[in-house]
Order: sequence, then C-alpha cells, then structure tokens
Amino acid sequence: MSQRIQIALPDPIAHQLRELATGASEPLSTMAGHMVRNAVALAAKDGNVRALRQAPVLVKRSGSERAPWLAPYGGDRTWRQEMWGQVVALHGRYPRHLGDVKDGWWTDEAHTETLCALATWRAELDDAGQDPRDELAFHTHLSDYRHTLRQEGGAVTKEWKPGAPPEEWIAA
Repeated sequence: MSQRIQIALPDPIAHQLRELATGASEPLSTMAGHMVRNAVALAAKDGNVRALRQAPVLVKRSGSERAPWLAPYGGDRTWRQEMWGQVVALHGRYPRHLGDVKDGWWTDEAHTETLCALATWRAELDDAGQDPRDELAFHTHLSDYRHTLRQEGGAVTKEWKPGAPPEEWIAA
C-alpha cells in the first residue's frame, strides 16, 4: 500500500529536483519518492528510526507439495526420520513445556501437526530469525500448547520419552 503526500520545497531545491528527474527520465513525483525512501532508509540504518520489518519470503510450492511440517503426500521415510529428530530436539530444548506430551502422540493428527509445526518454526527461527517479535510469538504458542497438554493431562497414562522413532511412525 502506498500513501500520497504533498510536500513543500523551496524553489531552488524544487528546481534541482526537477533537473534530476529530467536527467533520469523520471516523473518529478517518482524521483521525489525515491529520494524520500532513500533518506528514510539511511535514517533507519543510522538508528534514527526503527527499520521496517521485512515481509517473509513466501515460496510458492507446486500443487503436489505440502507445508514442510506436514508429511508429504504418499509418505516419505526421510521426512519422517528428520521430523522425528526435530521433535526430539524440540523436546530436549523445552522439556518443561513439553513434559506432558503423551506417549503415542504421533497417532493423533492434532498433536502430530502441532509438534511438527513447532519444531519447523523453531528450526526456521534458529536458521533465519531476524525479528525478536517472532521469537516472542513462538514462545507464546509453545506456552499455549503446554496449557493444552496440561488440560488433557488427566488422561495421561504414559509420558513420552524421546528416543528412536517407533516403527509405526517410520512406516506410516
């Protein structure tokens, strides 16, 4: 989205801007917009204003691909092994938050998708995180999931102990 604004310039500056625009074969307003954007970017770089948050890069997947936290259509043994490792690592990093995960969580789609999404999100933050608000959002969701696990806790018969994946996970 863009906003149209009107600025007043002293005549000598307006004349110079017009010369620059003519020399670059640009409309006067386009040249002024470029200059204002460059000045604001420089101010952000110098710490005078908060830098803009970059929009996330969205990679368009082909119709046959799924989100990286969901098992690929038709199954994929490698994906399952890697994702299991990521969930084990997530549990190791946040044992207090994930201590109420039930043994057999992989048989429940909601728990499987949530744990895989959290593990994928954590990996993406570790690899390319740039905004502390994303980190805070992750921890908020992790706490929300902990609350969900505790609410379901009355039926916990056996706590999950991270280790090698069960054959039913790998073979699925």
